[in-house]
Amino acid sequence: MNKQFKIEHSIYALGAFIAIVGVLFLIARSDAVLKFQYFNKPIEQAVVEQEVEASHKIPSYLLLTGADQSNLQEALIKRLELMGKEVEVRSITSIETKEDLEGYISVIIATEQIELLNETDLILRFVEDGGSLFFAVRPAPGPALSTLYQSLGLVETGSFIETTGIELEQPFFNEAGETDFASDNIINSSLTVRLSGDAELFASSSTGIPLLWKAFYGEGTFVVFNGTMFSEMTDQALFVKGIQQLTEHVIMPMINARITELSGFPFLVPTGRDLSPAYTNRDYYRTLVWPELQRIESKYDLNYTASYKAIDDTGSLNLETSPELEDLRLYGRELLRMGGEIALHVSSASNQERSVQQVQSALPDYSLHAGVSLSLEMGDRLSNEMSTMLAPVKYIEEVEETIVLPAIAEGFELKASEKWKLFNELFVSGLYTHSVDASSFIEAQNAEEQMTVFADFQQSMYEQVPWIRSLTLSKAGEAAFPYLNSDLYETQKGNKLIFSATAMIENQPAYYYLSTKRTIAGTENCEVRQVGKDLYLVTANDLTFAITLGESK
Repeated sequence: MNKQFKIEHSIYALGAFIAIVGVLFLIARSDAVLKFQYFNKPIEQAVVEQEVEASHKIPSYLLLTGADQSNLQEALIKRLELMGKEVEVRSITSIETKEDLEGYISVIIATEQIELLNETDLILRFVEDGGSLFFAVRPAPGPALSTLYQSLGLVETGSFIETTGIELEQPFFNEAGETDFASDNIINSSLTVRLSGDAELFASSSTGIPLLWKAFYGEGTFVVFNGTMFSEMTDQALFVKGIQQLTEHVIMPMINARITELSGFPFLVPTGRDLSPAYTNRDYYRTLVWPELQRIESKYDLNYTASYKAIDDTGSLNLETSPELEDLRLYGRELLRMGGEIALHVSSASNQERSVQQVQSALPDYSLHAGVSLSLEMGDRLSNEMSTMLAPVKYIEEVEETIVLPAIAEGFELKASEKWKLFNELFVSGLYTHSVDASSFIEAQNAEEQMTVFADFQQSMYEQVPWIRSLTLSKAGEAAFPYLNSDLYETQKGNKLIFSATAMIENQPAYYYLSTKRTIAGTENCEVRQVGKDLYLVTANDLTFAITLGESK
């Protein structure tokens, strides 16, 4: 009797458990789940601010310019500002004494016309006495270079040569990182040079021409870039690397986010059996492609942003029974439960209106906060209604109240030049965006191969930057607030660096890259993690935080 009684109760308990799971499953598949705050309008965060003591300063750089290289000068000014630095611009012809170069963190020469210097010995005396100077474009051959070249770490210099590709001496990040970016699309105008044994090389062309190096001179430092690529904002990783070599430490804001966009969601493919005789195209994506994308997302916590592009509507589209909108409803719910986000993929104003209407029909009460545009013009028009935009811009910016993030890499398999762009942005701002379009499988007939490549790429990124946060597009826009809207002041007391930011989002950390050749001996109101050679990720939990430096490595 006892045993029978226990079995009956076990059956009741099991039945109740199955009923509860069934109810939860029905709720999860219904539109009710989309009405929760988690899936709907994001909670607005308060901004905390502070005034900074007068003893704290923003590091200031002197940029020397000539009549040439106007694009370079504008690009370097913008990059230094995004790094949170102040910039003073002066003509190279205005420098008359060594004292004109003093009072700055470092001096940057943004002209190849070094013959315009009133006295070449000025910069030699400046650096010899402890200053630091960066040639941000390869200098033109002439008497001035003939006077300087040995002090710049050279034993021989020759004529102009076009170089391609980048070979790093060390990865940007940890030892598993990429170092070889061999591409004919990565182009520099360089000088044929041979370095002295005392020079420290950081990067060369694919054919071995030195591109970036450092040379000590007296008590100071020369850094030389033997190229011309810094005029492009998307090619400035080596510029930032050079800036980091000029002083004992450099701190700069970063976003710490990656965005993985599923373009063409939810796989609007033609009828037929193009990928397998056993499945229709629609069933193939539902049975094989989507589960594999879900597996990869789960393993690497990608939090997909899926951009929806409206179905062409000639007036016959039934919003209730359309199989395409049924797919949007089904895939969309699953995407949101995975922690993802739906964004608008817009190519025209009418397309935008249809997209909004179709998303609202398939997913009632879901609020759209992010957009993706392939053109700057449409991006500007769409940005008025979106908190965050992904568009083909050169750098992170704020347009009115919309954060615009650069679309960087596209495709399941990335070429060397695309990887270079990706690692550039990751190094200079702590952001990378990667867009893939699974509907391309129909034409290319390589679904399984491309999915394997995609998974391998995620594994590679995990090994190189395991600390990077996977955010949806709108969340990455929120994370960019301190990057764009906060100034970082600093002061030093012995080995202790004290930093004071002017603004941050309440209860959300701010992130910074810190470059130093010294160890970290202590921290206050922040956490520090080494992410590369002489490179640290700083997670600041307060507007004011401090880092104590230890011994030199």
